[in-house]
Amino acid sequence: MPNPILPQLFPYEVQDVAPQQEIPWNVSLVNAPSFWQKTRGDGAIVAVVDTGIDAGHPEFEGRILHCQSFVKGSPNDDVGHGCHVAAIIAGKTCGIAPEAKIIACKVFGEGNGFQFQDAFRFLVQWNEEQGEENRIAAVNCSWGGPYDAMIHYFIRKLIDQGTAVVCSAGNAGDGDPTTEEMFNWPGFLFEPVTVGAVNKDATAAKYSSSYDGIDLGAPGTEVYSAWPGGGYKLLSGTSMAAPHVTGALALIYAAWKQREGRWPTVDEAEKVLFKHVRKAPIHPNFVGEGLLDLTYETKRWPLYRVQVGAYYYESGADRTLEAVKAMGFPVYKVKY
Repeated sequence: MPNPILPQLFPYEVQDVAPQQEIPWNVSLVNAPSFWQKTRGDGAIVAVVDTGIDAGHPEFEGRILHCQSFVKGSPNDDVGHGCHVAAIIAGKTCGIAPEAKIIACKVFGEGNGFQFQDAFRFLVQWNEEQGEENRIAAVNCSWGGPYDAMIHYFIRKLIDQGTAVVCSAGNAGDGDPTTEEMFNWPGFLFEPVTVGAVNKDATAAKYSSSYDGIDLGAPGTEVYSAWPGGGYKLLSGTSMAAPHVTGALALIYAAWKQREGRWPTVDEAEKVLFKHVRKAPIHPNFVGEGLLDLTYETKRWPLYRVQVGAYYYESGADRTLEAVKAMGFPVYKVKY
C-alpha cells in the first residue's frame, strides 16, 4: 500500500534560531498563557504520529511517556518534523501545554507500508489496556496522503474512546479561498479537527489549503520550536498549525479533569474548544470557525445549576441560603 507523505514539508526555508527566553509569538497569539492560570496540561497525554522525537531534548525532560518506532530503526527523529511538532504541543518553553505528557510514534522511514495502521492500532490498544486514567487526550496528525479505510476506522475508534484527533489542512494552497484544495487526507474527514495556518499578523497563510472541511485556524508561519540535537528552528506549514490545537485540547482535558473529576468525551471537549475561537476577517475556507483563542473565561465552559432546597416559608430558605453561602458558593434566593 502507498505510504502517507508529509505534505510539502517546508513551504518556507527552515531557519536555525537561538533559544529564546520570551514566550514565542505563536503561543502569545493564541493566548495560551491566559489558560495557564488554570492548568498547563498536567495529567493530559498527547500522541504525535510523525517522524519520531528527540527524547533527550530539554523541551521534553521527564514528560515522554512512551516512544516507539513502527519503521526500521530507533524512534529518534532524524528528520526534525516530529520533534518540532511535539514541542509546539508540549515543549517546556515553546509549547501550548508545557506539562502534558507525550507518546511519540515514528511512522516515516523504511517500513512495510502498514506502519501508519500499526501506529493507530497501538494507540487504540493503549486506551484499552491503560484504562481511563491514562487515556490519550488527543492525537496529532501533521501529514497527509491517500485515503486509508483502516486508519479511518481507527480514527473513529479513538474518538469513540474519548480521544480527539487533530489534522493539518495541507499546504497546497494558492491563496484563493474559492479554490478548494480538498484532497488532503485525513484533513478532509469529518471526524477530526482540521486546522489551517495563519501568519504572524493573523492573516491567512497563502500556502494553507482551503476547503469547507477546515475547522480552525492557528499560527503556522515561521513557528519557533525544538529541533533534534537540542536546537531550535523556525518552520512553516499547516503541520505547525495543527499542534497548537492539539495542545489546546490537552489544556481543555486537564482543566475538565480538575473541574469534573473525569476526562471529557470528545464531544464535550470540542464544544469547549470551539468556544475558544476568535472571529477574524478571513474566509472560513481558510480557518473555519475562526482563530484559536485560549483566553480563559468561565463563560466558555459548561455551566450547571444545583437546586439545594425548596421551602414554603421564607425563613427556611434564608437558613439554607446562609449555610451554603458560608461554604463559599455563590447563591441566591428565588420566590416562586
